[in-house]
Amino acid sequence: MHKIKMCLKVCLILLTLTVPYSAFTIQGKTIMSGECKDIVATGDATAGDYNLLLKVRDPSRPGPQVLCIVPEGYKYIYHLPSWRNNPQEFKVKHKFIGVVTVGDALPNIVKAGVALSDAGIAYGDADSPSYWINPSSNAWDDFDWIRYACQTADNEDKAVELLTSKAVDELHAPAVSENLFVVGPKKAYVIEADVVRYNVKKVENIWVMSNYPKELWKYRILKRLFIANSFNAIKDKMVKRGSTVHLGALLGIKVVKIENDVVTLRLFPIGKPVPVEEGHGAVLDPFWVEVVECNNNRARIKVMYKFKAWEEEMKKRVMERYGKITVQDMMNWSRLHSKDLEGLRGLCEKENKAAAICKIPYDYPEVLSCMWFAPDQCSSVFIPVHICCNRIYEAYTDGSAAELSKNVLHVYGHGGATPYLKRVEQVFLKEIDRVERISRMLLNDGENISMFMTNVDTEMQKQAYITQQLLLYAKNLKDKNAAKLLQTVWDTNYSTSASNMKKVLVDIRESTLRNLVVTLITSVAKVRWFELEALPDTDEGLNVLYKEGMALLRMGDYEKGCDLLQSFLEESENPVAKAETTTFTESGESYSIHVIAFIIIFLITIIAVVSVKRFKRS
Repeated sequence: MHKIKMCLKVCLILLTLTVPYSAFTIQGKTIMSGECKDIVATGDATAGDYNLLLKVRDPSRPGPQVLCIVPEGYKYIYHLPSWRNNPQEFKVKHKFIGVVTVGDALPNIVKAGVALSDAGIAYGDADSPSYWINPSSNAWDDFDWIRYACQTADNEDKAVELLTSKAVDELHAPAVSENLFVVGPKKAYVIEADVVRYNVKKVENIWVMSNYPKELWKYRILKRLFIANSFNAIKDKMVKRGSTVHLGALLGIKVVKIENDVVTLRLFPIGKPVPVEEGHGAVLDPFWVEVVECNNNRARIKVMYKFKAWEEEMKKRVMERYGKITVQDMMNWSRLHSKDLEGLRGLCEKENKAAAICKIPYDYPEVLSCMWFAPDQCSSVFIPVHICCNRIYEAYTDGSAAELSKNVLHVYGHGGATPYLKRVEQVFLKEIDRVERISRMLLNDGENISMFMTNVDTEMQKQAYITQQLLLYAKNLKDKNAAKLLQTVWDTNYSTSASNMKKVLVDIRESTLRNLVVTLITSVAKVRWFELEALPDTDEGLNVLYKEGMALLRMGDYEKGCDLLQSFLEESENPVAKAETTTFTESGESYSIHVIAFIIIFLITIIAVVSVKRFKRS
C-alpha cells in the first residue's frame, strides 16, 4: 500500500509539473500557454441587433498589450507548417484589427490573440494544452492559426473551414491545442482542435469557456487518468471522516474531519488540509469542492473539476442578463476577480493582461463592427475602435497606454480604479450610440464614414488616456478634495462632465494638470463637432458656441471657455434625433405620395361603382 501511495505521489508531482504549464516551441522559442477566458453572446441573448465576443487575454507572449491595423492587400512571407523551411507569400484579403504584444505588430509578423476583420468576423482563442501538436519548429502557433483565417475568410462558415479542414486536416499546422471562437453577424462557432482532430459547435445564445477541453477530453490521457473520466463528471454524495471521493480517476478528495458545520478536506493522495464551511466551496486544485450540508459527523459534498465549476458559475451570471446583454455587461464580467467567484479563476488576474470586446452588428458589419479594447481591464478605460478606422491613437499602438495602465494598477490595486473607469465608459457608450446612429444615416445615403469614425474614435482614445493620467496624478495630490475632483471628472454625459472639468480648471492651479484637463475638454467638444459636421443643416448658433469656446480656452480664459463649450454640448444633444426624423421623412416622402394617390384612386373607384349601381336602380 505504501508503494502504491508513493507511486501516486510521484505521478501527482509529474502531473503538476507538466499539465498546467504545458509549453510548446516555435522557431526555437518556448511559449507558455496563457490563461484566456472567452464569453460569446448571440441572437436573443443580447440587448440589440448584434453579437458579442469577450476575450480576456493573459498572453503567452508577455509584455505590454497594444492594437495594430493590418490593411487589405498587405503582403508578407511566412513559412508553411512543415519540417522543411518552406516560406510562402500571403496576401491579406480582409483588413483586420488585432490585439498583440509589443513587437508582434507590423512590420513584424502579426501575432494577434484577438482579431476583428472587415468581413465583420471576430476571432478569439484559449489555449487547451495537450501533446497532440505538430512537433516541427515550423508549426503554427495560435496566432498564426487565427491570422490564416482572419485575413481570408469572407463569412463565418469559411472561417471555420480555414481553421479546421484547411489548417488541421490538410496542413496539420497547430503547435498548440486550442479552443477557437468565431463570431460574425449571422453565426457564431466554438471549435476545439488539435493537430489531428476538431469539434465544431454552433453557438445559439451564450458560450463561456477557458483553457480546457470538453469534447476532446477523451483524448487527453493525463486528464482522464488523474482528474476525471469526463469534463462534466460530478459527484454529490454523503461522506464521513476518512472518505475519499473520486471522479473516475486517480486523484480525489479526502475527508480529514467533520466538526459542527466545517468539513476539513485535502487532495488525495497528498495535499494541504483546507477547512470549508457548510454552504461554501473551495478550490483544492484541480477540483472544486462544495460542502452542501453537515449533520451528525456526516456531510454532503459536491466535487467537480475546478473549470467545470468556473464555467457553471460564469454561465449563471451571464444567464441572469439573458436578453439584455450589452458591451457594458462584458466589461463588468472582464473585471471579476477570484474573490468574486469564491476562489475560482478570476477573469481579471495579474498584469500585462488585456481585454477586448467585439460587437458585430447585423447591419453594416463590414464598417460598424467595433472592438472595445482595454490594455488592462482592471486599470484602464475600454476604448472603441471601429473596423472602418484607418488609424489608432499612438498610445495604444506603442505600448505607452499599457504601461500607464500598469502604473495605475500598482497605485490603485486590483479593482481600486474600477468605479472611476466605469464612469468614463458609460459616457463613451452613450456617445458611440449617437455616433453609430449618425453613421447609419450616412451609410444609407451611400457615404463613406471611415474618416468620421476615425476622428471620433481617436478622440475618445485620447480622452481615455488623459483620464488615466489624471487618476495617477490624483494619488499624488495632498489635497484630497482636488484628488476627488480628478477622479470624478466624468459624469453621466459629455455636457455634465464638462461642468466637472471646469471645476478642476477653476480650483486647481498646477499647470500640468490644467493642460491635461484643457486637452480633455477640447477633445470632448471635438467629438460633438465631428458629429454635427456630419449632419445636414447644423444650427449656426452651435458653430459660434463651439468656435468661441475653443478660442477662449486657447487664450487661457478657462471659465468662460468651459461655459460656452458646456452650452454647446447641451444644445447639440438634439440634432441627431432631428436629423433622423428628417431622413425618415425624406426617404418616406415618395412612398407617402404613392400611398395617398392609391387611397384617392381607391375612393374614386368606390364612389363610381356605387353611383353606377344607384343609376341602374333608378
